Parts: sequence; structure tokens; C-alpha cells
Amino acid sequence: MDYPFKDDTLFRGTSNTLEYLSMNVNTEVIEMAQKYKVFGGNKYPNLRAFRIKNINTRLMRPGAPSKAATKFALSVSSKLEILAVEDIAMEATIVPSIVEHGHMSSLQLLAIPDAFLTLSHIVVLLEQTPMLTDLHCHYTGVGTLFECVEDDQLPVVFAQKYAPLSNNFRVLQLGHWGNTDIAVVARCAMLMVIACPRFTYASVSSHLREKMRKCILELMSHDSFIQYAARFETLLYRG
Repeated sequence: MDYPFKDDTLFRGTSNTLEYLSMNVNTEVIEMAQKYKVFGGNKYPNLRAFRIKNINTRLMRPGAPSKAATKFALSVSSKLEILAVEDIAMEATIVPSIVEHGHMSSLQLLAIPDAFLTLSHIVVLLEQTPMLTDLHCHYTGVGTLFECVEDDQLPVVFAQKYAPLSNNFRVLQLGHWGNTDIAVVARCAMLMVIACPRFTYASVSSHLREKMRKCILELMSHDSFIQYAARFETLLYRG
């Protein structure tokens, strides 16, 4: 919802009781929040869910509001279980920010559908958020941790170095950037199956599901993936 006031009316007296906050933000809302110190660190110690959408994008002014609100979310509460940020200017810098703050041990859902993450980002993120079950993002490739690893060696290297990576991670909802080969996205999902024992579902846009399925079937026949073939069955959904 859009914030309906010019001041901090809705936030007064809620410091110890606020558990769920969902709101649209823009420059005006952030300026109000800064003026009244609405987003002060440690102000809402019981906040469990924080969802924001940057509506400045309607005016072609993306970026700043969600960055400010995300900074608040990352410092607000060690009890935060859900963090969802929608902003077309979202950056992968949210991952090192989570690592830097280092207290997201309760986070279960991270929805940053406009952020472009690599496999390297996802690995670092899962190492820092042991309770994470769901991640929504764009996927763009392997990133710096694996840039020197050949594709056919990636499953072996990944399993040896990172498995088990997370015992709770189950769902990866992947946006697909137009220049990213869907086979690259399929490979990412398969690596999650290898390293995360409870991983069962990789979601892509409906028009890409059959292509994704065919890519998984093709990759399953490769020597580096074949030993895990039975575990990949959970990825072969139809849509």
C-alpha cells in the first residue's frame, strides 16, 4: 500500500510490537522516514517481515528509496524472516550487505526479483543465511568464485567444495535476463540439487519451462552430472 500520511503517524508507539511491514516507498516517504527517524536501527526488534516496493520507478526515478529502506531492514532485527524488495534498479550489492551485517540467521525468504545474482553470490548468501528456504532473483552466470572452472568440471568442484551448502534451502525462483542462456540457468538449479539436500524446485517463467526441462534432461546425460541423475527428477516439472 502507499503510505497515506505526511508524518510518522502509523509508526508511533509500535517500536516493540511491529512484526510485519509492507509498504510502497518513494523519495517523499524516505524523506519523511528520515525526518522522523522512522527507520532507526534497532527500533523494531520484533520485526519479522519487511516488504517494500519502490514506486519511484513509475516516475523513472529508481534506486535510492529501496536502498535506504533495505539498509534499514538489514540493521533492524535479528528476527527478520522475510525480506522482499522490488526495484528495477536493485543491485547485487545487497548480498555483501547481508554478509557485512552478519545477523540474518533467521531469514527464510529473500525476494529480490530485480537483482542480478551469480552462483558466487548465491553461495555466499546461503553460507550466511542458514535458515533460508526461498530465494527470488535474476541469474546471470557463475561469477568470480567459479570463473576459472570449466563447465564439465563445475559439478565436481562444486560438490567437493560446498556440499552440503544448506540443509534448508528448497526453492529458487529465477528471473531470466534475455542474454542469459537458459542452459546456464538449468545448470544453476542442478548445482543447488547437488549441494542442498532439500532443494526441490527451480521456478522460471512459464514460457521457458519446457526449454528448461529439456536442458536439464540433456545435462543429466553428461558424465559430470550423471551420478546425480535420480536427484534431478524433482526439477523435471511440466508447466
